[in-house]
Amino acid sequence: MTDLHITHLDNINSTNDYSIELIKKNISTSGIVISDLQRKGKGRYGNTWISRKGNIFCSIYKVINTNNDIINAQFTSLKIIKKYLLETGLNNSYIKIKKPNDILVKNKKISGILIESIRYKKKIFLVAGIGINILSSPRITKYKTTYLNMYLKKKIKKIDFIKFLKKNINLF
Repeated sequence: MTDLHITHLDNINSTNDYSIELIKKNISTSGIVISDLQRKGKGRYGNTWISRKGNIFCSIYKVINTNNDIINAQFTSLKIIKKYLLETGLNNSYIKIKKPNDILVKNKKISGILIESIRYKKKIFLVAGIGINILSSPRITKYKTTYLNMYLKKKIKKIDFIKFLKKNINLF
C-alpha cells in the first residue's frame, strides 16, 4: 500500500468508525488506526467488543476492487493474526481459527475481527477491525476468554503488533 496513513489515538469510540470518517472526509484512502482505549468497540451483529486498556484495538482500511475482496479479507485477516501469534512464540497447537471471525487459544477467545465496507466516490473501501487481548481479557458469560501474555515468557507490547502490521499490510 502506498501513502499508508497511520493514526494513533489515546481514546476513541471505534477504530472502524474513525477509519470510515477518514475516508469520507477525504483525509486518507488507506491506513491503520490504533487506539490505546476504545469505548464502543464493535462486534458482529451489533455486539460490543469489550476493550480493556493495554490490549490491541485497530483498524486497517483500503480501497478494494470487488465485493469478493471483502469475503477474502475475512479469512486473510484471521490468517494474519494467527501468523502474528505464531511469531510471538505461541504454540501452534494452542491456536484455532473459529470462523467466521475469531481466534481461540486453548479454546478461549483471544482475538476477533470485524470486516465492514463502504462505497464512497464510486470506490469500495474495506475496513478490517482487529481486537487482540494481550494484557488482559474480559469476563464474558457466553464464552471463555484469554490473553496473549499469559502464554509467553517475553511479554508482548502493542508496538510489536504495529511493527508486524506495517511489514504485512500488503497481505490484506
